[in-house]
Amino acid sequence: MDYTVTFDVPVEQVYADFTSRKYWDSLMAAYGWLTPQSEVTHFSSNGSGTDIVFRQLLPRSELPPIARSVMPADMVITREQHFDPFDDAQRRVTGSYRATVPRGPGHFGGQYLLTEGESGTQMRLASVCKVTIPLIGGTLEQLILSNITMLFDAERQFMADWVAQH
Repeated sequence: MDYTVTFDVPVEQVYADFTSRKYWDSLMAAYGWLTPQSEVTHFSSNGSGTDIVFRQLLPRSELPPIARSVMPADMVITREQHFDPFDDAQRRVTGSYRATVPRGPGHFGGQYLLTEGESGTQMRLASVCKVTIPLIGGTLEQLILSNITMLFDAERQFMADWVAQH
């Protein structure tokens, strides 16, 4: 799945926010309406880039019926983000992301490219989702990608609001 979002601010500002611990802590606090527990478990930023790990708990009761059939307990999602250092010459940033679920029958992850666009910043996310369960794997993949689109939409709106307030 390819997904592109735009922000009406310079690419350096979006990069500065994405590499700020305060941004990620605020995003996790905003997830309170969806998950009873969302927290940053690791944050580091140095010359080789920025790494963020956060964990979110989604109660099994909130999962769609087809997902409950393969998840025996609450879903604990660990998400990892990596931002390479900012490339001044090309005015862009590359990176990667992934999400894992213990005992989850598949994987989700992708690459992104953060660049300067015509009217601000453009972020392209290229995601891959694979569920390894015969017969229902494809159905679960589509369900996950549909929910990921909603997640990306919510996080895009969070970033837009963040930029407006900071």
